[in-house]
Amino acid sequence: MKSFSRYCLLAVILFSSYKTKNSQPKVKEYFTVPGPLSYNQTSYQLSWSAHPSANYYKQEYLPAGEKSASFTHMLMVEAVTGDIAIKDVVSAKIKELEQRKKTDPMANYQVIENKATGDYLLDFIMSEGNGSNTDVAEWNAYRYANLKGRKGIQLFAYSTRGYGAAVNGFLKNLKIIRQKEISAFAAYKIPAVIIKNE
Repeated sequence: MKSFSRYCLLAVILFSSYKTKNSQPKVKEYFTVPGPLSYNQTSYQLSWSAHPSANYYKQEYLPAGEKSASFTHMLMVEAVTGDIAIKDVVSAKIKELEQRKKTDPMANYQVIENKATGDYLLDFIMSEGNGSNTDVAEWNAYRYANLKGRKGIQLFAYSTRGYGAAVNGFLKNLKIIRQKEISAFAAYKIPAVIIKNE
C-alpha cells in the first residue's frame, strides 16, 4: 500500500523520490529530537529517518507496537534548509491536494494562517481504495514554521488512519473530534529542530 505520509514538506517542490526505510537498516537521528515525543497522552519513538538530499531531512515517530506500513497514529518532523518561503510550500501542498481531489472523492483540506507568527496549519484527509471500497482513510495535521537561527522551514505533523471495515467508524469519530484535535495540535509546543550533521 502506498504510504501517504511519505509525501510531506517539500516533496512536491524539490524531491521526487528518496530511499525508503527498507534500505536503511539503522535509524539515524538528524535533529535534536530523538524522542520519545509525547502527544495526546501517547509516547512516540523515533522509528524511521531519511536524508534524501543535501538540504532535506525527515524523521517519523510511532507508538510502541506500531509499524509504518500499518500505523494508526504517527508523528513526523521534517526540515529543509535554504531560502524558501512557507507560503510557497503550503501553496505547493494545496496544489497537490487539489490534484488528488480529481481521483480521490474523500480528499479535502483547510488551511489556517497564524498572522502573528507567520506559521501555517494545514489539515487534510485523503483515502485509497478500489472502486467503492475504501482500504484506508488518513487524516493529517501539518504545522509549517521557519527554522530558528537559520534559513529554512520545519514541519511538525500528526497523522492518523482507519483501515478497511474500520474506515466508517474512523470517519464518524473524526467528524466529532476534528476541531478539538486541530485546536490541540495548534497549541502543542512543537520540538525545535537543530540539524546535527552540518
